[in-house]
Amino acid sequence: MARRQSWIAILAILIVAIALTTAITTPKADAATPLRSKLRVAKRELRQAHHRLQAAEAALAAALAGTTDPAGMLSGQATPQPQTTAAPTAVDELKVKVVEARKAVRVWQKRVGRIAGQVRRQLQMAGWECRAYWMPIIKIAARRYNVNGNGMYRMMMRESGGRRYAGASSAYKGLYQYWTGTWAASWNPWRHYSIYDGSSQIFATAYAIHRGIGPQMWTTTFASQY
Repeated sequence: MARRQSWIAILAILIVAIALTTAITTPKADAATPLRSKLRVAKRELRQAHHRLQAAEAALAAALAGTTDPAGMLSGQATPQPQTTAAPTAVDELKVKVVEARKAVRVWQKRVGRIAGQVRRQLQMAGWECRAYWMPIIKIAARRYNVNGNGMYRMMMRESGGRRYAGASSAYKGLYQYWTGTWAASWNPWRHYSIYDGSSQIFATAYAIHRGIGPQMWTTTFASQY
């Protein structure tokens, strides 16, 4: 009897182990990966998490019912073969696996939803940028860094008139007339993007103001417009 219980417990755990070959991990953000690629990866991970949960639940059901082969998974039979109930410790371990698998599904569901929202916002911002419709982007950046969006808009209009290619023939370029050396400096998280990228200039400016370096970067317009 004890030997049979042990085999049931071992086989039930093996079912879960096979399904959990890929470790259950929390997602890590990769800033260098485009959002759509992140979304594809997150959706794939969510599908795998669902498969792991199904396998864990099947193994737990098998252990609780005292079967070594839930739903004929191992033998190919259409119905499970009843056996002696698995040991309580094995059932407890399988319950933990189910809880962990459900948690992983929730984590990836939230991540898929968050990235999908970011993709939608990115597409929306691209549409605004194509039409040189800067104010909605300024509002988003201002909220992120808790700065004055109206002041940022007034600064932009005084610096460039809202023209992203303003100053193309000079050292000061773009919506906020960044000097090329200032734009490329390490303080700027958006320095790897084009100096003519309107959204990047807007977010960089909001970030600079948030850090308290606005007055020294826009010596005239910051004092008069912001």
